[in-house]
Amino acid sequence: MKKFTVAVTTEVDVELDESKFTEEFMQGFRDGFYDFHDLEAHAKHLGQLYARGLADNRSFIEGYGEAPDMGIVFTGDDIQIEIV
Repeated sequence: MKKFTVAVTTEVDVELDESKFTEEFMQGFRDGFYDFHDLEAHAKHLGQLYARGLADNRSFIEGYGEAPDMGIVFTGDDIQIEIV
């Protein structure tokens, strides 16, 4: 059996409409999902969802709703794959 270690790297730009991430929204998100307290935490979470193909610019994203309605915009598809 041959084993490979594969490094997959992608860069994703995540734009967030700050006005949608009110304290009320943030508290509701913390109560139901993750203990995020700032936009950076949301950007990281959303970026990895996009990179894994679980979210896009037109999708419903659990905890957020429709991406366009929340002002969530993803760009970037530069994927690098290598054997390490």
